[in-house]
Amino acid sequence: MKPRNRRATLLLLLGAVAVIGAGAAAGALFGYGFAFAWVVHFASMAWITGWIRQAQPALSGGHWRVRPWEPALYRRLGVWWYARLLRRLGWERVVRDQRSFDGGRSGLAALARDTRRSEFAHQMLAFLGLGLAGAALLLGARGAAGWLAVLTVLLHVYPVLLQRALRARVERAAATAAERI
Repeated sequence: MKPRNRRATLLLLLGAVAVIGAGAAAGALFGYGFAFAWVVHFASMAWITGWIRQAQPALSGGHWRVRPWEPALYRRLGVWWYARLLRRLGWERVVRDQRSFDGGRSGLAALARDTRRSEFAHQMLAFLGLGLAGAALLLGARGAAGWLAVLTVLLHVYPVLLQRALRARVERAAATAAERI
């Protein structure tokens, strides 16, 4: 196994233990409500972000292609309102520093890659969050299940939709730029 793969595997395993520990500590300190769900989601985001940087998955294939009907659906679901909310909260400034987009046509491919990476992370976390919500529900922890599910939609499902809507715009801009050359 290559050193990069070994580090990624180690990060994947140790990160899961850290998230479980953070969730258990938050639950013990604050109860299994909003604070617990918040800590679990943000610890999971830090874990997955670090793992993706280390593993560098290819993220190629048909799944990442935005279908022509998707942007209209996402618009109807309010994804651009969600984007405005993130902008008002200052999230766009945080993310801008992490993106490799330089603002020009030459950076569109890198921006599309960043949206795939972000979408992948949020998809993984949405499955994890909904799985944890289901497990909490089975264990009779309705409050924890509810908060985990609500935060999963707000912190992961909508970001997936936003990344796909943004990628549709990026791909359209790249196609227009290619036609002009």
